[in-house]
Amino acid sequence: MTIFVGTTIEEAKEKASTQLKLTAGQTIDIKVIQQPRHGFLGIGRREAKIDVVVKDKERLSASIKEESKEIDEAPSNIKDGELDPAEIKRRQEANLKKVRETSTQLVDYLVTVFKELGIIVKPKITELEAHELKIDLETAENGRVIGKHGRRINAMEQLSNTFMDYHGAAKVNVVLDTSNYRERRRETIHHLAQKAATEVVANRKAVFMDPMPARERKQIHQELESNDHVKTYSHGREPYRSVVIAPKD
Repeated sequence: MTIFVGTTIEEAKEKASTQLKLTAGQTIDIKVIQQPRHGFLGIGRREAKIDVVVKDKERLSASIKEESKEIDEAPSNIKDGELDPAEIKRRQEANLKKVRETSTQLVDYLVTVFKELGIIVKPKITELEAHELKIDLETAENGRVIGKHGRRINAMEQLSNTFMDYHGAAKVNVVLDTSNYRERRRETIHHLAQKAATEVVANRKAVFMDPMPARERKQIHQELESNDHVKTYSHGREPYRSVVIAPKD
């Protein structure tokens, strides 16, 4: 086993190719031991590591043929284009295990990032599913964690989703909360939507609301979808995307 490192996988491969003197009948088999990571604000940076094994081409060809034969003879877990229930269960359990492992790393990451901002938090996982992760940030400085109009906690939530995806736990919706902020915010959004709709009906002019995360925009759309006098649509690009409430006619 020979280990090569680099800032990227490709750089590690180039080092392997340069340092190993292969004959015409040899090739290399590469196994990634560690994916590189740039980190955030210098936190968590690491290099790429690969394990390189030199193989004879003739032996490799024979091995591939044997593996192909085993695959052809093995029973398929796909029937009529659908995965076998056992395979579905296996994938769900594997995904849940990955979410558990990565969520523990995320908790440590959140503690570190908030500490860099001068805020002490104790993240507590309150709900963990294959595609849903809720974390409550216990702190004595709720206002600083939330930020003006929720900008800091929303930004940290976006960062948390990126963190999970980057570490292999894809399509996991991370929700950060502190001091029941999310529930209080839902009540606020409800009143804002109703007030804006009333203003639109009275003045016959569209109202452009402040930029909001996707969750809050969705709530406004749902709040007013049954209103016969107004229509809603989103405007702009993330992270400045907002909802517009306009007369329906």
